Amino acid sequence: MRELFGIQVTSLAVVLGVLVVLALAAVGILALRSPVLFKLGVRNMSRRRGRTAIIVGGLMLGTMIIGSALAFGDIMSSTVRSSVITSLGQTDEVVSHRSANAPDIPTVGQSTGAKYLTAAEAGAVLAAARDIASVDGAGPEISESVAVQDRTSRATEPQVTLFATDPGSMTGFGQITSTSGGRVGLEQLGRHEVYLNSKAADDLSAGPGDQLVVFAAGRQRPVTVAQVVEYDGTGTDGDALLMDLRSAQRLLGVGTTVQQVRISNVGTAVSGAQRTDEVTTALETTTGPLGLQIDPVKRDGLQQADDQGATYLSLFSTFGTFTISAGILLIFLVFVMLAAERRGEMGTARAIGTQRRHLVEMFVFEGAAYDVLAAVVGAFLGLGLAVGMVRVLAGALADTGITIRYTLTWTSLIVAFSLGVLLTLAVVLVAAWRVSRLNIVAAVRNLPQPPKRRRRRSNGLLVAACLVLGALMIAMASRSDSAATFLVGGTVGLLAVVPLTRLLGGSDRLAYSLGGVCVVVWNLLPFRVYDQLMPGLKMGFSVWILVGLMLVAGSTWVVVYNLPALLGALMWVFGRFRRAAPVVRTAIAQPMRNRFRTGATIGLFTLVVFTMVTGASISMSILSAIDDEKTFSGGYDVTAQTSPLSPVTNMDRALARAPGVDQADFVSTAGQSYVPVDARQVGHQAYAGYVLRGLSDSFARTTTYGFATRARGYGSDRAVWKALQSQPGLAVVDSLSVPRRANWGSAAPSDFRLSGFYLEDKSFDPVQVQVRDTQSGKVIRLTVIGVLADNVPYTMVGLSTSQRTLAPLGAAAAPTVWYFKTASGVDPVAAAKQLEAGFLGNGMQATAMSELLDDAVSASLTFQYLILGFLGLGLVIGVAALGVIAARSVVERRQQIGVLRAIGFQARMVQVSFLVESLFVTLVGVVLGTVLGLVVAFNVVTDTARQPGWDNLVLQPPWGSLGLILGVVVLSSLVTTWLPSLRASRTYPASALRYE
Repeated sequence: MRELFGIQVTSLAVVLGVLVVLALAAVGILALRSPVLFKLGVRNMSRRRGRTAIIVGGLMLGTMIIGSALAFGDIMSSTVRSSVITSLGQTDEVVSHRSANAPDIPTVGQSTGAKYLTAAEAGAVLAAARDIASVDGAGPEISESVAVQDRTSRATEPQVTLFATDPGSMTGFGQITSTSGGRVGLEQLGRHEVYLNSKAADDLSAGPGDQLVVFAAGRQRPVTVAQVVEYDGTGTDGDALLMDLRSAQRLLGVGTTVQQVRISNVGTAVSGAQRTDEVTTALETTTGPLGLQIDPVKRDGLQQADDQGATYLSLFSTFGTFTISAGILLIFLVFVMLAAERRGEMGTARAIGTQRRHLVEMFVFEGAAYDVLAAVVGAFLGLGLAVGMVRVLAGALADTGITIRYTLTWTSLIVAFSLGVLLTLAVVLVAAWRVSRLNIVAAVRNLPQPPKRRRRRSNGLLVAACLVLGALMIAMASRSDSAATFLVGGTVGLLAVVPLTRLLGGSDRLAYSLGGVCVVVWNLLPFRVYDQLMPGLKMGFSVWILVGLMLVAGSTWVVVYNLPALLGALMWVFGRFRRAAPVVRTAIAQPMRNRFRTGATIGLFTLVVFTMVTGASISMSILSAIDDEKTFSGGYDVTAQTSPLSPVTNMDRALARAPGVDQADFVSTAGQSYVPVDARQVGHQAYAGYVLRGLSDSFARTTTYGFATRARGYGSDRAVWKALQSQPGLAVVDSLSVPRRANWGSAAPSDFRLSGFYLEDKSFDPVQVQVRDTQSGKVIRLTVIGVLADNVPYTMVGLSTSQRTLAPLGAAAAPTVWYFKTASGVDPVAAAKQLEAGFLGNGMQATAMSELLDDAVSASLTFQYLILGFLGLGLVIGVAALGVIAARSVVERRQQIGVLRAIGFQARMVQVSFLVESLFVTLVGVVLGTVLGLVVAFNVVTDTARQPGWDNLVLQPPWGSLGLILGVVVLSSLVTTWLPSLRASRTYPASALRYE
């Protein structure tokens, strides 16, 4: 990746690296000034290596999460960049008639009627390009989709990219190399010879000497495979067939015209794109008068690759926020535990004159040592984790032909290491400051810290501060329509309950219980309640993060301050068992005594489990709703694309003539045109590249696709489709091009966006849109009367109107996408294969809608499990926390264990007490996280189900996956505590009571 959150990664790595150096230098200077304190701080690392390993393992997880997110983004960016380089090779710009190339939008369809450059136009561009100092190559090019059949192997491929150029214009565009070794050239081809790239050779089971038939533009031509080659620059990273320019022109019947002129800039396949502005400026004096456009294909492709990498990084960073928060809690917990262990030592040191800052310095020295070691290990393990996740994803994408490029950059490693060091060091500083604030007498005598005296004045100020700050945030939310600001403002205002209860004489237990309940209830309200309180609020991922953190804090308060009541309930259940009662009472007593430690651990588990349950339940519910073939298919069983060189204009007539196809197998057919356009809403200045679809009358008549919202005056979905069919000039648009209040990460496919209403609105005023055919320049005015529902597949992305509306565009509006409804009893998969065979000359590629749906759901499920596993790392942090607590508790409670043994506790009872304590904390966190996560997921699913098109959406948590993961976590917590509990059970009373 080149950018991270809009910042150059190289610059970010330099800045963070400098900050790390400065921070470590500051620690080093302190160590030189106080060598004794430095030795006291770091001596425990070598003395207690087992504990050091546990601490480092816990601290490294935050860095590991950051590193894996960065590395995953690097790999995916590199994969897309590699695809761009394979497709374009050394080509940096192409010159063609305006928008001969479709906008880069993930959908289906190809435009027909692309206008070629005349020999004179191409010659003028070539002459001008070759005179530019920054250009090292320019040549004519044809890159079209054709169908190929291998007569030798009998294999067929309906869509192979035909690449052709002038053999004398290869300078600057790289070499064609044979897979058998050596360089070859287009000039070496005979009159009826071609090259195949290795992918095409594999798919066709072809080799040198095989006889092929190429189908294009209604013609077919027999050719012979001369060599199987490798070449970057054919215009595709898939199957390609290479021939010389004159042969391709004869095959396509285009005379001496060419599709475009390709230009290579001075530099490598990547660095050459940096000269695009210079080359474009120099060429515009030639291309402008000719009405041609210069397309910076390389720069745009590389930018798209970086954007995709940044998207993956943003996704994993968002989900990783909860895990990183859990890691911060673990870091804080570790140093609180260390302080509790050394409390007597620190009290004695303070008593003989050591200052509080000296204690802070000792902890900072120890923390910095752990920090650096953990960051190094975590950064490299993060890279390994990212590679593992990508391999899992690659397995799901194997059928797509995507080749994963495992490229990791030093800049990402430096950023991960630096963020890990700085984040951990900041938490260590806060923790060190907190633990240094101890009562000397209580610490020396190993007595509980005396409670702080409550001041009425401070409580009054806190009440006022919470109310004022909360009101200000709500006022800000009313202006910005930010749901996140509104929810946080409400939470802050409700927190005034805590100091207010204290002010009125209530206990801490009552104050924090009331405050926690208010926070939890406020953040668990259904979204429609917030919308009623403040209409027009906009939701986003930030809401989920903030709600999760606030729910965890509130619920943890409620549980921690009501542990005595929980203990009473447990004793009521287990008190009747004579052997169990003392074990349960002692197991719960320690969490009650160390309220902060217990709260931090419960909060840690709750936070991670909440994230997993919410994310998995929402995504599984939506996937289950989408996994509905009736909704996904729109009433059709097979979809097909034809080559733009050989479109089918009348499918019903063609079916009757197609060899090997039984027309009776198909009940109805529906066609779609695909036209690249520039579009804008009337009243807006800027055009944006988009897709315009022309729907046949049969499509509008038979489709079952629904709408999220309709224009006023249209009472049903069928009314919209009927109007589109009968009235030219009407259109519908995909849901991604319309703003929404609840934006959970939906990205628009292009810069074209409508305004004036939201997707959640029940109706809207018809919107006027202008679309401009980018080849002919003709402008068509459309009226948008409907927005397709979210569950309509990506195949409908774009503006859709009737084919009669597109009639003025002529051949450019010929249909290239077809839908088929099969007769009862006909297998759609078999029908798709028949269509491909019968329409091979048209380059038809047909797929059953059920297969498209299965592929989409399968890939989404794999990605969901990937996210689930990524979030599961937070549970590793929780288990690590329990291990740290259990190991330290044995030392900290050594004398208490001795007393228990002395009064009759058996070794087994001591061990079970530690295990029950660990199990109690784990189960409370798991149950809290699960309940809160299910309620939030229910609110999201219920709110979404109220929108049109989601009638079949219900909450469907993946109980199997969640149960397995949480069950493993509970067992792991017991295993982690088993060794410390065994050590505690083997403590002899006499030695424990003498322990100082």
